[in-house]
This record gives sequence, structure tokens and C-alpha cells, in this order.
Amino acid sequence: MRTSALLLLAALAAPAYAVSPNALLGTWEAARTPDDERMYVRFLERGKAEIIAEYDFQLPGAPSRRRGRSTTFGKWSVKGDNVELRYAKVRDRLHYSEKLPLSELGLDGTAAGLKPAGQIDPNSRVRMTLWKAPHDYKLKAIDPDAKESGQSPAK
Repeated sequence: MRTSALLLLAALAAPAYAVSPNALLGTWEAARTPDDERMYVRFLERGKAEIIAEYDFQLPGAPSRRRGRSTTFGKWSVKGDNVELRYAKVRDRLHYSEKLPLSELGLDGTAAGLKPAGQIDPNSRVRMTLWKAPHDYKLKAIDPDAKESGQSPAK
């Protein structure tokens, strides 16, 4: 009897909505820039994380551009629907939503996403919304003519 009462009390004290750590495992990616830069986070087992940036660069005097990759390792944890990502003396707070609107990308519908929450650390590598991968979301290039005429960029 005492055990069932404790279980009931624990269930009532739990947040009404919580994301399972298993639902977060895998890759979460920001929308790619028009220059095809990528930023993604891999949530791994046992609270391990990788924050990865891919970008093009050109060495001085080299005729062509190369693809570069930068990886930072960290730890993550989840409480309710809030995710904390810690790396290189940075602590990012992300809010999970199962149905985050895709309107910021100029798309219709919703998808599972992680959005930065609270004050963003100046050294943060995760400053944008992350979407559950795989996906093919790409930020639209801003049309300077549309900006001057007051039209919204890209729909």
C-alpha cells in the first residue's frame, strides 16, 4: 500500500509534459545557410554530445575552396521538456517542442524541434533552432529588393 501511494505521489509531482531522453537521441540540425553551412548536434547515449559545424573555406593562395569541420564534445541532460547542453564552459538551454512551426523557414507545417531558451551565452555554438534530422531545411537567401519593398523574404 505504501509503495503504491509513493508511486501515485511521484506521478502527480512529475511535469505534465516531458520528453523522453530516448526521443532526443540522434541528430538535431539547424537549417542550412544559403552557402550550405551546417550546424548540428548529436545526442548520444549516457549524456554525451557532439556539436558539429561544417563550412567551406579557402586557404590563402589556394585556387579552390575546401570543406571544413569543427567538432566540440560535451554532455547533455533533460528535465521535463528542457534540455541542457554543456561544453567548453558553455551551458546552452534548449526547449523541446514536438510540433514547432516551420514558418521561420518559410515552410508550412510543424516538426519536432529544440529552440534556445533563456539568455544565450556569447560563446554558444547553438544559437538557432535545431530540428530532428534527417531533414532538408535550408534558409532562403534574403532578396534585397523584397526587403526594400517591405515584402517578406521567401515563402
